[in-house]
Amino acid sequence: MMAVSLLAPAPGEAQPAGSATLVDYIEPAGNPLDENELLLVEVVLDRLNITDSLPVYASQVGLLIPVGELSRLLDADLNVQLGEKRIVGTIGEARRSVVADLPTGVVRVDGNLQLLLAGDMVVGANDIYVRTSLLEKLLPVRVRLDEAALRLELIAREPLPIQSRLDRLAKLRGLRNGASTPNDVYHVDSPPALVTLPSFDILVEAGAQERPPPYPYRYDVRAGGDLLYSNFQGYVGSDQKGRPVTARMMLERRDAEGEALGPLGFTRASAGDIFTPALPLGARSLAGRGVSLSTAPLTQTSIFGRVDLRGELPLGYDVELYVNDVLRSGQSTPVQGRYEFRDVPLQRGVNIIRIVAYGPRGERTEDVRVVNVGGGQLEPGQFIADLGIAQQERTVIRFPSRDSNVIASPGVGDMRVTANMAYGLTENVTLAGGLASYSPSGAGERLLATAGVRTSIAGVATQIDGAADERGGTAVALALAGEWMKVSTIVRHSEYGGGFVDETIPRGGDGRALRRSSELNLDWQLRPSRGFAIPFSFRLTRDQFANGDRNWAGLLRASAPVGGLYLSTGFDFERTEPVMGSAVNRLSGLVSLSSFALFQWQLRAAVDYQLLPDLRLGALSLIADRDIGESTAVRIGLGQSFQGDRDSTIQISAIRRLPFADLSLDAQYSRPRNDWRLGLQLAFSLVPDPLGGGYLPRRPGAASGGNAAIQAFLDDNGNGRFDRGEEPIAGVVTSGSGGEEIVTDDKGRALVTGLGYGTVAQVRTSLDNVQLDNVAGPPPVAEFTPRAGTVAVIPYPVQAKGEVMITITVGRGDRKVGLSAVMLRVVNENGEAHEGRTEFDGSALFDSLRPGTYRLEIEETQARRLNMRLVDQVSFTIGPQGGPAPDIQTMVVFE
Repeated sequence: MMAVSLLAPAPGEAQPAGSATLVDYIEPAGNPLDENELLLVEVVLDRLNITDSLPVYASQVGLLIPVGELSRLLDADLNVQLGEKRIVGTIGEARRSVVADLPTGVVRVDGNLQLLLAGDMVVGANDIYVRTSLLEKLLPVRVRLDEAALRLELIAREPLPIQSRLDRLAKLRGLRNGASTPNDVYHVDSPPALVTLPSFDILVEAGAQERPPPYPYRYDVRAGGDLLYSNFQGYVGSDQKGRPVTARMMLERRDAEGEALGPLGFTRASAGDIFTPALPLGARSLAGRGVSLSTAPLTQTSIFGRVDLRGELPLGYDVELYVNDVLRSGQSTPVQGRYEFRDVPLQRGVNIIRIVAYGPRGERTEDVRVVNVGGGQLEPGQFIADLGIAQQERTVIRFPSRDSNVIASPGVGDMRVTANMAYGLTENVTLAGGLASYSPSGAGERLLATAGVRTSIAGVATQIDGAADERGGTAVALALAGEWMKVSTIVRHSEYGGGFVDETIPRGGDGRALRRSSELNLDWQLRPSRGFAIPFSFRLTRDQFANGDRNWAGLLRASAPVGGLYLSTGFDFERTEPVMGSAVNRLSGLVSLSSFALFQWQLRAAVDYQLLPDLRLGALSLIADRDIGESTAVRIGLGQSFQGDRDSTIQISAIRRLPFADLSLDAQYSRPRNDWRLGLQLAFSLVPDPLGGGYLPRRPGAASGGNAAIQAFLDDNGNGRFDRGEEPIAGVVTSGSGGEEIVTDDKGRALVTGLGYGTVAQVRTSLDNVQLDNVAGPPPVAEFTPRAGTVAVIPYPVQAKGEVMITITVGRGDRKVGLSAVMLRVVNENGEAHEGRTEFDGSALFDSLRPGTYRLEIEETQARRLNMRLVDQVSFTIGPQGGPAPDIQTMVVFE
């Protein structure tokens, strides 16, 4: 079996040659968001007025509509990720997935993969704008613009969330007093500190039950903060007697530019409980206490054969893995507080990975990742490396006498050293190599070296690898990836000798030596009708071991929306052919359903069954969650086992979402054993307040992602700092990734938590509710680099704003006439510039100007092209209290 290097090209890197699914997306020339083409339109949904002032652009590429703002008005589940230039979410009661990704130039809706056309998506400073044709793909609506009435008419093709919540329409009308226009993003510097107070995510659970222990209690605690100019992340979990049984900790430093971590350009450095990188052959990625270093870009996913996906999994949560809208796997029991999906195969081209997490209190979150998989080629001269050194499957903090539900592999406690390298030799050829010292069988360590080539032959990605260890083991592998009759195909084959142990194949972690291994992966779409597609995924592996044993394994998966439900089904096959004994066949199946009925009930059902060696049902489960009001929810769960004691289980939970915590009361009863259980669970975060001091309680999630503390104030002296005597400003509305609005208090403070652990975090702000006239704040999107558990301080200076009307004229005989389309700039003494263009009468209005003295300029390129200049130098002043400055009229001449 071959495990090869599949590198996801980062922006600006060379795309794999010959790829049929990777496209060169060309953005339209110029800026489509021209303020002179801004329109404020009324939005009507099936004759219901939603808003009177949605900002759209009648640009040269067509009508551009802000997806984020419109989704909020419609209560639709579309999330705009400005940093990634991506739109993700779900639509309909079946929660059909939606992803539109500008860097890869693709849009995938409900399993249908299509290409973005130039101008379909335009990224503004605080929203992403799309053309009407793309909006009709992202949302189940038809769009029509009445130009004369400035009215955007939406006709729903299926019920929208807002139509099921008509009582909220009154709140939505007049939500915005005016349109915000694009501006520069407000970049906030938040470097790691020597030490900060950590944030904590705490989950405690206590109750009573029939089985021992009669009064169980347990906890999960996560911590995050800065330590030694790095990001500290820690976890500790207990058993049902409150004894700690598992813990982990890590220090990590990330730098997207690769400048702060030494002269070699490292972008990531970690120490503590880390994961070592995988090699193409031999050593797989494994957890352990040690250190790891990488020079790969943070936005690039390095994939060697298959991808391993890991993340935090609190108590009571379960996760599902979807790859290209096909349900691949799931996990409900955390291991060391995490989930892990190993050896996930990806197809060549654009892969959309969704990790959907369901919480015990009705929570539902999605982590969407877009991975562009090619043949592993790098740009000529580009070099990347990954290094890991760890004592495998040993944690920094150990509880050796207690069970932590960790299934150990051979070689526990041995040192593992792996290093991966790749170098772009030419545009079409990349060299790869690796070194490792690992213990795959528990019978001593092995030294291993690998070498390989990544290229493309006639449009087929071709990857060749060889490996050898010091015990005489050898391996040679070949992989081909391409598209055949609209079926994405990956074929791998490996030959082994001398007792070589390859952990990278799906069944290679038990330490047995291999003779050969083969794998076939097929991904395609079945289109029974126009506009409807069913994605399929098929995988078949055959492993032959050195002792003569053979294993066959296969799976078939399909997922599709059916009548308001999202249906996933599949089969798993396994055949074992031992040298001694008869062959054993196993064939099992799974059917999973999910829905969001009437946008009130979140329903999930699953049934598994066995076909071979005999036909029988396994288990059936049904979970229904419903919100009752803004802060109360209920959960009803039913389960039926068809094996053993044939247990029947019912679960009822009442959930209360407090401003600072989630509280749930759970009751469970099972027959025929008459087992019962009562439990009370409290989940909350403790977040340090860098503005007021001490800790503040918040909803869960602050320790695993970045947070922001906002200080809004009236900046009288214009220095951008909150100085003594300056007035704090209440009423500034802020919102983070979850969309929950938080308003600054009478001290001008607001704390936004749970902003994720990506490369960029963004906080949106608005002054619509501030009771001040003639004021302007920073750009409406504040951006910073998040670190788990840390709180970035965002000063939000608000200053008086002014405006000025400038008219540009030109001499025509003895008359002066207005000159249109002149590109102007006004620049203050700090270099802050505002741009504008004159209208038909030669006038241009500059508003939202901070106090200070400004000079007037003609845009340099236009002035040089037309040999145009101002007759006189023009300057004006906006006073400390803002307001309008005297109108200015000046002339230009053409030389």
